[in-house]
Amino acid sequence: MNERSRVEKTSAEDKSIGFDYQYYYFLNELLNLKSGQTAGYEVLDDVHIERADGKNLLVQLKHTVQTNAQGDPINLTKLDPDLWKSISNWCKVIVDPAETRAAVTDQLAFLQKTSFLLASNKSSNAQNSVLSAIDEFWNGTKSHARFISDIQALKAESKNETIQGYIDDFLNLDLGVSEAFLRNLSFGLGLDEIIAQCKESILEKQIHPSRVDDVFHVVDSKLRANSYETVKAGRKISFSFEQFNHEYRRDFDKARSAGFVIRDLTPALPANLSDQTFVKQLVDIDDISIDDVDFLTKFTTRLLNFRDNVERWIQDGDITQSDVDELEEEAAVQWEGHFLASYPGRRPPTDEAAAARVIVQELRKVRLLLASQELPVRMSNGGFYELSDRPVIGWLHNWKDRYN
Repeated sequence: MNERSRVEKTSAEDKSIGFDYQYYYFLNELLNLKSGQTAGYEVLDDVHIERADGKNLLVQLKHTVQTNAQGDPINLTKLDPDLWKSISNWCKVIVDPAETRAAVTDQLAFLQKTSFLLASNKSSNAQNSVLSAIDEFWNGTKSHARFISDIQALKAESKNETIQGYIDDFLNLDLGVSEAFLRNLSFGLGLDEIIAQCKESILEKQIHPSRVDDVFHVVDSKLRANSYETVKAGRKISFSFEQFNHEYRRDFDKARSAGFVIRDLTPALPANLSDQTFVKQLVDIDDISIDDVDFLTKFTTRLLNFRDNVERWIQDGDITQSDVDELEEEAAVQWEGHFLASYPGRRPPTDEAAAARVIVQELRKVRLLLASQELPVRMSNGGFYELSDRPVIGWLHNWKDRYN
């Protein structure tokens, strides 16, 4: 039985990805703004661009989750609702009396400064006679009168009253207005990998390939939060080139800096936190309790963040293994000084656990250097935990015998 359930029919997934598609298209437009331009999201249209010369581009965005036999998004067809609904919407905008455009002269004046783009992940195809007819009109091989005749025949071919109504909105335009509209109409089809396009736009801003994902995630997160607060405050989502540059330039500058990016990763924690050697070392000196899940989780996360960041920096070429070796050597020297101070003559004091805790407490204040860049305290803590987990360092005077 292939019929979809009621839950599947009413699922919001198709709408959700459509909204995300619009949002990421808008983000990509922001990343490509030029001086004097402004981009808006759901202001004049799904997305619109105000150009420095006073002309506007209105963009309708249509996304499909339907695929063909090859797994690609389906084609845009000649009677496609996405095609004709978009055209209908624009025709209503052109003749909108609320915008004082009831007169043909006003409609033509509007079209002198407005163009229209239908962007979709649906593909173009040679079988779409509407797109072919528009191409022929553009290149002068089909007159406007013949184009109108073709569309009238197409309406007669359709049995769908909604589609027929959409087509009527176009056919009811004044002929001069209809011709001007067609000359300002364009299509951007096959735009499926919109997030990849955003990242390509970031790359083109002189961002190193290894930093592109970092910039994308920061800008994406900030823009979503900004958009939420903007709408909540009853304002429109719109950025001029200058506004976007002011609010997000620092995120690009940080990625271009000579230092490496410290990422707040969310590593997968081991199943049993208390089985880790560095945890056993801390538990044995009463620094933490084996039942204190909160601290076990924090300390493990710091260790894994240090380890994972170092691995990523090596892969990206930001540092070398020699840089890591130098950090570990310096950390070992720091540990050695505090270890010898806690165990003079290498003899355990009366309260060995207290002496061991002093070593840990002092090292938790240290900010380690990696390739001449100072690490935050939390990252440095993770470095010492990582060394004690191998274990290369320890806290009790006989730590080598106990944990190796």
